[in-house]
This record gives sequence, C-alpha cells and structure tokens, in this order.
Amino acid sequence: MYQTCDIALLDAASLTGESLLKSLEESVIEMGVFYPLSAEPEEEEVIEFQGDEIDVLNATTFNFADATLFFVPAGSKIDPEILNRARDAGCMVINGGVSEVSPVLPGLNEHLLAEQVEQREVAIPFSVAGLLLKLLKPVHESIGIDSVTIVASLSVSSAGKKAVEELRNQTIDLLSGKPASAELFPKRSAFNLIPQVGDLEVNGSTNSEIAIARELMAGLDCEDLRVSATCITAPVFFGDSLAVHLDLDKPVESATFARIIVETDNVEVLPPEELPTIETAAGQEKIQVGRIRQNPLHADQLSFWIAADGVRCNANNAVAVAEILLKDFLKC
Repeated sequence: MYQTCDIALLDAASLTGESLLKSLEESVIEMGVFYPLSAEPEEEEVIEFQGDEIDVLNATTFNFADATLFFVPAGSKIDPEILNRARDAGCMVINGGVSEVSPVLPGLNEHLLAEQVEQREVAIPFSVAGLLLKLLKPVHESIGIDSVTIVASLSVSSAGKKAVEELRNQTIDLLSGKPASAELFPKRSAFNLIPQVGDLEVNGSTNSEIAIARELMAGLDCEDLRVSATCITAPVFFGDSLAVHLDLDKPVESATFARIIVETDNVEVLPPEELPTIETAAGQEKIQVGRIRQNPLHADQLSFWIAADGVRCNANNAVAVAEILLKDFLKC
C-alpha cells in the first residue's frame, strides 16, 4: 500500500504533461496535493484535475520542499536552476527531459536507482530509445548486437498542442484548396515528410538523433554499440513508427527473434499476416512489433517495424519508475 504522495508536474498543461497525469491517475500511487507547474505560466492559467480547476504555479518560485516527487515530462526543457532548486529541497526529480544521469527503465537497469536516489534525480529515456530498450535488452544479452539503424517517423504530438493544431489547420486548408503556412516546423507538416526532428547540431545530426544513440548505449550498457538514427516528422497526429535494422553477432532466424522478445512487458509481437500501424497503436500502452525478417543474403541481419504511442509509453515509464521509488526507496 502506497502512502499519500504530494506531486509536482512541470508543463502540466502540455500534451506530454497531460499524458503523464493520466498515467499517474491510473497508477497505484495515492496522490495527495497536486502542483501543476510551468516555467512561464500564462495569467490565471488553470488545468482540470479530478473534476477541479487548479491554478498552474510558477516553477521558478515554487517551494519544492512541498512535494515528494517532481515530474519533468518527456522532451520538456527545464532550467538547470529549477532542477537544482528541486534537488536541493529534497524533492525527487523524475526527469524525462535532457539529463546528465543515465536513463532508467523498469526491468532494464533498476539497479541504478539506488545511486540516483542519492542524487535526487532519476532520468527516463525521452527519445524513441524508450520504445526500444526493453525489447533490445534480451536480444543483446542472448545474441549480441553490433549495430542498430533506426528510421523513426514521429508524430507531431511530441512537439505539443500547437503542432497538432497546425497539422489540423494545414490539412483543412489544403483540402479546401487554400495555401498552408508552416510556423513550428521548417516545412509544411501536412501531406509531407520532414527529415528533421529537433535542432540541427554542427555535424548535421539533430539533437533527437543524438539522444537516441546516447540513450541506447547507456541503457544497454554498451559504449561500443554503433547507432545510426534518422528522425522524420510525419503528417500524423499521434503515434510513432520505427523501421529498425540490427546487425547481430551471429545469425538468428526471425522466429527465434520473436520468441526472445515476446515475453517483454507491453510488447505485442504480431503474426506475419498482421501489420503494426499507429491506427491501432495510438493511445495504447503496448508496443506493436511486426514485419520481422531475416536478411536472406546476410543471416546475421534482422529488420522489423514498430508502432507505438511514444508519448503514452514515456509517461508510463516515468510512473513505473516512481512506483518503484515509492515502494523501495522513498517515504512520503
């Protein structure tokens, strides 16, 4: 039985914040006082929670000693000063944004929690690595993975409510024979594919692609893992699709690969005649895996397709870590 726990949530009014709040409400955590936060709250901004309207508070002036847990949703940018204030106040930060500590997932590397509790910060993978790590861990342990190549077609939901609204408006305009303007993305998102998610770095990669490599190597504890990632903004409201290619240490048939990953929590391996698509994956907890195939010319190469709701999965991962912390490490 969990004690009542007071919780603060950054960017509570964002799509990722709302998804995290929904996961909290569905969890076994007994929520006490809830503090919705924003680094720059709008005047008289409120959110609805359990039938009540709650004022959004300013994170820069919030007293973090009032909360046991402070959630930073996936992809949120947090001022280091706010992060330090939370940790110094003894509040446990569950950080889905960019973090200096190694990412943690339940069932993957929970042993890291003991050390991170002392630092008052636990990091959750915020890139699509969070969809892959649990799936790849048993493969890496039993077979060995030399390299991972990922092409990730990501929905606009990861960029927030304004991005969803922009895609909706562009779609309406184009279907009405009107020109569509782009503000949030470098190109029009409707009826288009944009080969960029996040900010470009000096080497031509985006910060999203760099994060995938960093989080996969850290999560699998494999510094020499070769990772190549390309992220695409797709004209989709919710749900992400990934084409994944593995170079393995030894030949493995697709059926053997399927047997290895089928026991992984919240992973659904589809039969060959079914296709994993966001039509059925969006809004769901499970990660759909299909199109598993061995390269007929190189038996040590495997490819597969993933469809999942990345926003929801990241929120569930953060809450699952919080449940472990409250059960084994923290007292409210």
